Amino acid sequence: MSTEAPIKLKFPRQDLAHFDPFQTDENAARSWASELPVANPRSVAQQLLQAVSELNRHPLASELRFRILEAMADKLQVTLANLTRRFLNQPLVMPEEPRQLAELTSDLQGQLATAYSLVAVETLQRSDEVRQSNPARLVCESIQRALYHAGHNILLTFQLYHPVALGGWLSLHQLYALAERQGLATLSVSDVHGQATSVSATYLQALLLGCCKPNQLRQSDLAAIYAGLGEWREHLRIGPAGSFEGLFLVDLESDQPPLYSSLYGSANSSQCRQLGTAALVTYLKQLKQLDDAQGKPGIKLESGITLPSNMLSHLIDALGSMSMRNFNRVQLSAPLSVSIGLGSAHVHSSGERTFGQLLYGDDYIPPPSERVGSNPFMREEETKRDSWSTANPEEDFVRDSSGSGIEAELAHRVELDDYTRHAIEDDLPNIPPEPEVPVYQVRLTNVSPGGYCLDWSETLPEEVRAGNIACVQENRDDYWAIAVIRWVSSLQDAHTLVGLELLSPRAQAYGALVQKKTGQTPVPQRVLLLPEIPLVGQAQTLITPRAGFRERQKVSLLRKGEKLLIQLTHQISATASYAQFDFRYIRQLDEVLADDKNGPLDSAYDSVWSNI
Repeated sequence: MSTEAPIKLKFPRQDLAHFDPFQTDENAARSWASELPVANPRSVAQQLLQAVSELNRHPLASELRFRILEAMADKLQVTLANLTRRFLNQPLVMPEEPRQLAELTSDLQGQLATAYSLVAVETLQRSDEVRQSNPARLVCESIQRALYHAGHNILLTFQLYHPVALGGWLSLHQLYALAERQGLATLSVSDVHGQATSVSATYLQALLLGCCKPNQLRQSDLAAIYAGLGEWREHLRIGPAGSFEGLFLVDLESDQPPLYSSLYGSANSSQCRQLGTAALVTYLKQLKQLDDAQGKPGIKLESGITLPSNMLSHLIDALGSMSMRNFNRVQLSAPLSVSIGLGSAHVHSSGERTFGQLLYGDDYIPPPSERVGSNPFMREEETKRDSWSTANPEEDFVRDSSGSGIEAELAHRVELDDYTRHAIEDDLPNIPPEPEVPVYQVRLTNVSPGGYCLDWSETLPEEVRAGNIACVQENRDDYWAIAVIRWVSSLQDAHTLVGLELLSPRAQAYGALVQKKTGQTPVPQRVLLLPEIPLVGQAQTLITPRAGFRERQKVSLLRKGEKLLIQLTHQISATASYAQFDFRYIRQLDEVLADDKNGPLDSAYDSVWSNI
C-alpha cells in the first residue's frame, strides 16, 4: 500500500495567545460547562461553539487539549441532542429560528471534528511530549471522536436534504486514511457513550449512510439507519481495491461519497477502498424474515430506536444490488398540477367527490360536525350572546285545539332525507373527515416514462416529504396520475428539487372496510385501486394507509352501487405514509348461488360447495 500521498486536513492558525472562557485545565473546563444554563440550549450552544473555536486557535499540548474536550463532552452531547429536537420534523424550507439552530448545530459539530483532528495530528508530530497517555491510543481515540462528529454532520446534512458541504467527504476519508496509515483503524476504543467501537466502524457508519439513497428517506428513518449501521459493524468490510468483491468503492483522495465499483473504471487503486456489504445484506434478510413472521412491527435496535419494516427492504435493495435509471430524462420546462397526500389523490380520483358522496351517492349530506361553518349553533359567535335567549317557542306556536290528533301529528312530522333514513335504519359507519385538497402549480425540469423532476421554487408545503403519495395532472382534461415522492433535494437558492416516481396513470377511489369477526363496526378508509397495465406487466394493486392493513386480511371495497370482497395477498412496497398490496377477489356465497341458478337443478349443491 502506497503512503506517498500526503494527508489533506485543514486546521485554523494557532494565533490566539489568550484563551478567555476558562483556565486551560480539564477541571476548570468541566466546572465551566456544568454552570452553563440548562434551560436555554441555544445560548449554551453559542457559548460552547465560541469556546471550542477559540480552543482550536490557542496553542496547547495535544494531551491537555484532548482532556479539556472530554471534560466538556457530556454537556456537548446534551446540548446537541436538545438542539436537534428543535429543528427536525420541520418543513423543509424552515422558518428563521429552526434554520439558525440547524446552522449552529452544524458549526458546533464541525468545530468539534476539527478539535479532535488537531489532537491526532499534534500527537503524531510531537509524540515524545505525551507523558500521561499512550500516544498511539490518544491518536486512535482522537480520530474516532473526529469521525464521530464529522459523521453526525453528514447525517444532519442528509436530514435537511442539503448537499454535503465542500470538503465534507474528503475530511472524512482523510481521517480514516490517517488512522489506516498508522495501523490504528481496527483497534478497539470507547466512543463518547462508553461503547466499544473502532475508527473503521465509525467511518463506515457515515460512509454507508451515503450509499443508502438518503434523499429518499425521512429524517427519522435516516436517524434509525445511522444507528443501525453503527450496531452492525461486524457485518461490514473495508479493504484495498480488488482484495474482495464489493458493490461499492471509495477514493480516499476524493471529495465524493462511495460509488458503484463497476463505475470507477481505471481508478487509482492505491487510494481506493472496497466496501463489502454482502454479509450485512444477508443479516438484514434474516431480520426481515423474523420481522415478517412477527407481523412487521419493525426491528428494535440496541439504542432503543425502532427501524421500520419498510426500511429493511430499502436497505436490502440499496446495499445489495446496483440500481440504475431505467429511462432517459428529457429536459422540459412546463407547468404541472400537483396535489399531495393519499386523501387528495382519493378526492381527485373519485371525480372531485367527497368520501361520503363516493360511498352513498351524490345526495349524501355531511353530518353536522362537518358543517360547522353553516351551523350557527356549532360555531363561536363574536358576541357571547346565547342563541336561545331570543327564542320563545311557546309564543311562536299555538296548537289548534280544534284540529284532530292526526293533523297535529302530520304538522309535527320531520321529513328525513334518504341518507339520514338509511343511517338510522342501516347503521351506516362513520366517515373520516374530509381532507383539504390544495393544488399546486409547479414547474417541471425534466420528465421520463418513470416519473417527473419538479423545481419547487414557491413555498414548500409541509406535506412534501419522501414517501408521500402525490397525484399529478399535466393538462386540465387529463386523468390525475398517481405518483410517490421518491427524493427531495434542497438547493442553496431557496429552490427545492422533488423527484416523483409514477405508480399509475390513473386510479379508482374506494372506501375499504377490513373484515373483522368481532368488535365495533370499522370506519371506512380511503384506498386507491391501481388498475392493471398489461403493456408493462403490472398487475392491479391497492394503495392503503400505512396502518390498519396487512397481508392475508379480507377487505370490502365500497362505493355507491358497488361492493367487492378481496384478500390482501402480498405487501409489495411501503413507506411511512402508505402501503401497496397485491390482492385477489373473493366470490361470496350469494354470487355463487346466483351463478348456479343457470345450471342443472340436481347439481346446485355440488356446485355451491365446490366453489366455496
